Amino acid sequence: MVAVPLQGFPSRPVPILSLSLLFLSIVFSPVMAIETGETVGFSEAVARALQRDASVAVAGFDLEIAKRDVEIALGSNLPSITFDERFVRSSAPAEVFGLKMNRQMVTAEDFADPVASFNNPAPFTDFITSFSLEQPIYAPRALRGYRMAKREAGARELDSARAKEETAYRVASAYLGVLTAKEYVEVRGKALEAARQHYELAGKVERAGLGLASDGLRARVSLAEAEAASVTAKNRLELARKALALSMGERGGTSIDAASDPPPMPPAGTLEERIALARTSRTDLDAIAVRTENAEAGIELEKSGYLPTLGLRAGYQLDGGSPLNPDNRSWNVGVGLRWNLFDGMRNEASVARARGESGKAKEQLRGAGDRASFQVSQAYLSVIDAESRLVIAREAVAAAEEGVRLVRARYENQLGRMIDVLDAQSALDGARAGQVRAANDLRQSRADLEFATGTLLPWAMQGLAQNGQGGTR
Repeated sequence: MVAVPLQGFPSRPVPILSLSLLFLSIVFSPVMAIETGETVGFSEAVARALQRDASVAVAGFDLEIAKRDVEIALGSNLPSITFDERFVRSSAPAEVFGLKMNRQMVTAEDFADPVASFNNPAPFTDFITSFSLEQPIYAPRALRGYRMAKREAGARELDSARAKEETAYRVASAYLGVLTAKEYVEVRGKALEAARQHYELAGKVERAGLGLASDGLRARVSLAEAEAASVTAKNRLELARKALALSMGERGGTSIDAASDPPPMPPAGTLEERIALARTSRTDLDAIAVRTENAEAGIELEKSGYLPTLGLRAGYQLDGGSPLNPDNRSWNVGVGLRWNLFDGMRNEASVARARGESGKAKEQLRGAGDRASFQVSQAYLSVIDAESRLVIAREAVAAAEEGVRLVRARYENQLGRMIDVLDAQSALDGARAGQVRAANDLRQSRADLEFATGTLLPWAMQGLAQNGQGGTR
């Protein structure tokens, strides 16, 4: 024990722990003052996140890649034109004779001594310029591959929409976290003010010779604890603001404050309605359904290996001593048929594999639908639970406030103890914190319900949509 004089109280021994708490609260509370930076509304926060979030950007690149894959697949069904320029100088007998024929330079002298001219020709030079055209006429694999690429691009677009909704959900959670942290700061501020009033009351009663010094000491410890709790609440608010900035795609360390409450949540409706809405609104389920359809089409893609392919080929050729001075022009046109009659049973194995992929995709779709129904049910029941707890928390706050008023009145009339006042105040502080927690749980569970249903993004963007500044996609 160390004897320390306290202002407003007689000189009495004071526990070192109590003084330490008071000292820390007084020293650190001014340092931890919150500096509010930029303030944004909810819809604006979501809109900025959709422009800057990395996951949205990645989904956008995936969609762009899928669109290019469609163009590549389409190119397999379109004609291809090739230009070829070659310089040839050869002394090979067959090549020399062929090159001379292509340039229309075979003369009677070549047949004067055919053995010598054909077997030992002089080197011959030719510039060959050619244009070739190839056009698939019947290519079932290329056509089906193009259709599958288009479906996959559609699925990637649905993935992009879900990525935006996930980003909006993260922003909503962070935004609600800031609002809740601000409410906690307010609650701790009320608790701090009450602790100061109790401390002053204890000093007043003791100076009048009607109270105990221990009441003042206990009130001072309670004040120190309230100071420390206030500092913690302010720190958590600052952390929540940084989390909001991070969810919006801002640079690290930035703090952004929430301007006001989010738009009103849509009514929850019935659980059955929500489950049915999720099956039609969730873009991730739609993407899985498209890929399931693609997996089914993959069977037909592999079966196309049993079918022939038919194509047209045409060519135009210039031969001469230089590219700009041809001696002869020639052309060719042809139609080709290719039919794989036996490939070592590889095609049969590919078809069987495609059937397995199709079955796997169907089960994934069924499982995803079941999980979505569970997620909706979980969020819906959480909303009901949070609503009930919020009603109870409000009643608890009202009862605790009345309890503090009664106990404080008894103490002021020398009918109670300071410890009873502090206990009642502690119960009130806990009830207020519980009310804040219950209110946040209700807002978060409603956001969870909208996300599980697949309707979070339209709700989040309705503020900008009403002002003509944005949309859901």
